Amino acid sequence: MAVVALVSSIMMTYKGGRVYLGIGSDPFGRDLIVGTLIGIPTALAGAICAYMALYGRGWDFFRVTSIVLLASNLLVPLSWVVMLLIKTA
Repeated sequence: MAVVALVSSIMMTYKGGRVYLGIGSDPFGRDLIVGTLIGIPTALAGAICAYMALYGRGWDFFRVTSIVLLASNLLVPLSWVVMLLIKTA
């Protein structure tokens, strides 16, 4: 579930981020709304799923994969913070 959340939130963030930065055009702002109001919570839900998958496991392949997915899912909201800093600079 964490992989699906990561991929879908990246796709939503990419389209919404282009509109937010003014690179792409969306006359109704749907991509921006989907990217912020759906993409960020989806990434956070993926991070929670990855955390739950690694909780209580020993150091094996699944724990390392879950840690990578946890960090990757948390990078999506961080990308919106970076885009906000780019937009205000």
